[in-house]
This record gives sequence, C-alpha cells and structure tokens, in this order.
Amino acid sequence: MSIKGYHREKFAAAVSNLVGLGDIRVRVEHAFVSLVTVNPKQMVGETAEKYQSLYAKVTSRQEEFQGEGTIRSTLRHMTDEDVSDVAEEILEIHNQLLREFSAA
Repeated sequence: MSIKGYHREKFAAAVSNLVGLGDIRVRVEHAFVSLVTVNPKQMVGETAEKYQSLYAKVTSRQEEFQGEGTIRSTLRHMTDEDVSDVAEEILEIHNQLLREFSAA
C-alpha cells in the first residue's frame, strides 16, 4: 500500500469514529486515536499543512491530570462549536485525500 493509500485509510477510520451517538468530544478524540500513526511530514502540499495545523490545534494544551493526554485536555477546554469545527476539518482532509486519489 502506498503512503497516500495509508493516509486515506487512516482518515476513513477517523471519519467513521465521528459518526454515531455520544459526546462529540469523545468521538473526535477517538478519531485522533485513528490518526496517531499519520506523520504529516509524509503528506504533501495543502493536505499536510491542514493536518499539521489541525493537530497543533487539538494538542495545544498540556494534560492537567495524569494520563489525560493533550488531546483530551485540549478538547475538554474547547466549546462545542470548536470541537464540531475540528470534526469538519477531519472530514475535509479526508475528502481532499479522496479527490487527490481520484485525480491521480
């Protein structure tokens, strides 16, 4: 599998985690667990920039409790609207990866 195929697979898994019942913060956190092995340095162009920016946004706070992690800590401090925007950005990156695949 190519690295682009790997990224598409990981973002598809992340999008799957966004769908369904439950708290949006938990769903977004699970989406990022699916993306933990995605190295933005292996991505190219605008997609890489978007993912690097998104990852920085979602890991911007230090953990406040032992074992909490930066993602959970950051999401806990975001508004519902901000967390929803993160979910939309994951979907946008996923869709962009699909468009790039179709164009190739």
